[in-house]
Amino acid sequence: MYDLNGRQWWVIGRAVVVLFCFFVVGCATTEKKVAVEDPYEDFNRRVYTFNQGIDDYISQPIVMVYDTVTPDLLQQGVGNFFTNLNNVQVVINDLLQGKIKQGTKDTGRFAINSTLGVFGLFDVAKHVGLKQNTEDFGQTLGVWGVPAGPYLVLPFLGPSTLFQGVPGATVDVLSNPVSYATALPLVQVLSAVNARSEAEESLDFIDKSALDPYTFTREAYMQWRQHLITDGQGAAQASFDELEGEIFSEESEDLELDALESELNVSVEKAQELVFSTERAEFVDDDSEVDRALDLLEVELKNSATEGLAILEKNNQEEDANRIDELVDVPSPVNLDQELLVSP
Repeated sequence: MYDLNGRQWWVIGRAVVVLFCFFVVGCATTEKKVAVEDPYEDFNRRVYTFNQGIDDYISQPIVMVYDTVTPDLLQQGVGNFFTNLNNVQVVINDLLQGKIKQGTKDTGRFAINSTLGVFGLFDVAKHVGLKQNTEDFGQTLGVWGVPAGPYLVLPFLGPSTLFQGVPGATVDVLSNPVSYATALPLVQVLSAVNARSEAEESLDFIDKSALDPYTFTREAYMQWRQHLITDGQGAAQASFDELEGEIFSEESEDLELDALESELNVSVEKAQELVFSTERAEFVDDDSEVDRALDLLEVELKNSATEGLAILEKNNQEEDANRIDELVDVPSPVNLDQELLVSP
């Protein structure tokens, strides 16, 4: 039987405690009506505030010292080192997701950087066309069809989801070589400081730009995870295609309206010229030609007006249809109550 050392027992124990905390939180859910994707928002906001306090008073000062005393070249080497170690779990999840070709390339990337790159301190593989991929067990669960589940904010760890993020993070910790660096605890501390340093710009942007940092972080995290799971396709790509279609549709309608406006302007100019010529043609006894021209102009104006009304009516019908679709997609209060009653 395989004997686990103290560090391994600590990692497993931490994972069990985290899972137990989420079970308790799930059982303590009230009947308060909250967003479907974030049923634990009250709890999440408290944890988010707690994490912000830890970051402001502990993490950020340490990172400031780290960035000040550590040369940029050395910081880049440290980041490369931990990224290269992370490729172990990337290759594992490549295979679990059936990405054999990508798994082969990621294996080659790990081998090249671990040897020619001096244990990963230098990213030599990128110069031969082997890019860095991001794969974790949470993505693997998503590829297997496991839903993300409710959004959760974990103490010290940050954004996650119940069905993908929690079990995914647990497996990733157990499959990351850094977790077993029992002889070098400094390596684990350095890994955490490096990760926080790399996230400095993003966190600073959120604090300065977002009206509600919690909501911004939640939406950005969920979209980013969906992007990773679908490899840039899926819902995110569909939303982009839909937006692109709407833009081109609006441009087409604008062109039609511009053409109609130009046609009406030409007709008005013709009418003005005809009226002016009629006023000057009082000496003409036979005005049948003038009447015929006025009749033709009247018909042309009516046709132009009819086309303009048809286009405007078409736009109004499309807008009404979109509103109806939005109303149909909104779940009824009865369905919302039923979803809340069956939620954990």
